[in-house]
This record gives sequence, structure tokens and C-alpha cells, in this order.
Amino acid sequence: MPLRFPNPGSDISRLVHIYRLIYVATKDSDHFNLDEMSQILTTHRQASSRGAVGAEALTRSNEVDRSRDPLFNQSKSYSEVFRMLGWIRPTERRADFRHTILGEMIGEEFVQDERLTNGLLRECLLSICFPNPATENVGITNHRPMSWLLRLAASLDGVITRHEMIVGLLAVEDDLLDGAFEDAVDRVKRARGHRHSLKDLVKAEAKRFSIKVVTLENYTRFPVGVLKSSDIGWASSDRLSGLYEGPTEALVLSPLGLDTARRLAVARDVREGELSDFTLEQRAAFANYGYYAMMARSGVDPATINEQLVTSRTGAYAILDRLAIPDDVDALLYSPFQQAPQDVLNEASAE
Repeated sequence: MPLRFPNPGSDISRLVHIYRLIYVATKDSDHFNLDEMSQILTTHRQASSRGAVGAEALTRSNEVDRSRDPLFNQSKSYSEVFRMLGWIRPTERRADFRHTILGEMIGEEFVQDERLTNGLLRECLLSICFPNPATENVGITNHRPMSWLLRLAASLDGVITRHEMIVGLLAVEDDLLDGAFEDAVDRVKRARGHRHSLKDLVKAEAKRFSIKVVTLENYTRFPVGVLKSSDIGWASSDRLSGLYEGPTEALVLSPLGLDTARRLAVARDVREGELSDFTLEQRAAFANYGYYAMMARSGVDPATINEQLVTSRTGAYAILDRLAIPDDVDALLYSPFQQAPQDVLNEASAE
């Protein structure tokens, strides 16, 4: 199966707004579920069902078969996005959720500071990784999609289209295979300038996965929304001449997007499987270091977290040494809340 992104909406600022509504309503609870999310969404008129809003939307949406319940499915899709970003995690019951520290930062701590919110949002997006304990992407062996997407676009002269994302991003099932990145860049480059060639490649991927082209196009809505987001600032949408026959809608990387891609190209992208041989205490220290490094890259004043960075780095020395990770927060790509198992987070003081 191709890489699939949940699709409750592609407006990133609205996703943050909806998460904050859910966070405020549930932060004092031990856990919350999809039905509570639906109640919150309809109360704040952020969701409708079958032509109704508010309490009537809940009534009209209700189905014994939950797979046919529009509000239930919408809340499920939002939960998939929030899990993917590391803001919530399932409890022992997969349908119940708790907020993480990352969620707390987005939902409450950084509300009054747009710079920090957007900085952490960028880090959470770059840290999306499959597989992970919080969400599934069936058919994907290994993938760090947003990092891959920025580096892919940068390698394509800083420009990428929706259909090129299908060929060069969604079609990749294991981003750790030798030559996988170069192959993706080459596939797109060979199609550039010939719209029919690109369409043929997209049709071939749809046939390979036994799905429709429009389904693949829908899977690009989230990454396109990320790149177009003014809050994120990685790219902008433009109609370009010379890319294919006739003007073509494309995403053009900004200076920030290009700088981020260059940083990612040399950062140490740590996957959870590399940590399995280390002790729980070492992994917990590394989780703490990963968290505080994310905070530093997000724009948190280094002086306020320097002690935690030093302490956690000391505890994680065995991991940092073996994986050859420099003493530089920019040199690491790892989010414990998006990768580490719960027993590691339980041991980590950052959790």
C-alpha cells in the first residue's frame, strides 16, 4: 500500500485550532475518546453532519455501525493526525487517548507565542515517522515522510508538484533502502517536461496498489497543505512555466524550506530499531535529549533548558557515541513522542 496521510483537512492552522479546543476540554481528564472529541467539535461548530451543526449534528450522525457515522470517522481522522504529530497517544485501550508533553506545549504552553508554536509544529512535522507505537500505516516498512519530501523537493530544483509527490513520496515503502532516495529523484526528473510521462507513472502506481488515481491525489492533501501553510513557511504555491507543457501548479520551496532541507540532509535520522540493544535507562535519557533538542530547535531559549540538555546527553552518551551523533541539537532528527515505546517514555523524566 502507498504512504497514506489522514485527511480531516489540509489547513494546518485550523488543525492546531481544533487540537487546542480538544486539549482545553480534556486536559484535566485521565483520558478521552472519539465520542468526546465529536462532542467538542460540534459544540464549537467545528464539525457538521448531514446538514446539521451542534447537538443536532450528533443526533443525525449517530449510527450503530460506527464506520458509517460521519462525526465518528471525522474525529478518528483528527486523532490519526494528532497521534502522527506526537500530541496524543493511545492508552491501554486503543480508542482512548492521553495528551503528551508535545501536545501540552501546542495546546497550552505556547498559545501566546506564535513563533514557538510554529517552531514546534515544524519539528513535529519533520519527526513524523513510520512505524511508530501511536499510529499505523499499513504497507509501509520505514518512512520519515516530511523530511523526505523537503529533501526531494530540494533535489528537484526546489520545486515539486502534487503528482510528483505521488511518484516520489507516496510510492516509497522503505526509505532506508540503499539508493531509494536517488531512485525517487530520478523517477521524477525523467518525467519532467512530459506531462503524459508523469501521468503514466501515477496511473502505474494506482494500478500497483489497486486503487484509483483520485485516491492517491487525496493522500497528497496533507503534505500539500503543510507546504502551502504560511505558518510553516517552507514553500508557496505558484503556476510555473517550463516545468511541463503549459503552466503548472507547483510548490516552490522558500529560503527556510531550502535551509531546512540542507540541515536534514546531514542530520542523524535515528529510527527506533537502532536503539533496541541499549538499556531502558539509556533509551530514556536519549528520549529526554531528543525532546529537549526539539525544544531548542523550536526556538525555546537555550539558557532555560541547557541543564536538561547536558544531563540527558550525559545519560545517553553510549547511544550518542555509537550512533556518531555530534553535540549539536541541529544534528539530530528524533522525537520520542513519535517513536519511542511507552515504557521508555514512562522512564524518561521529560514524560
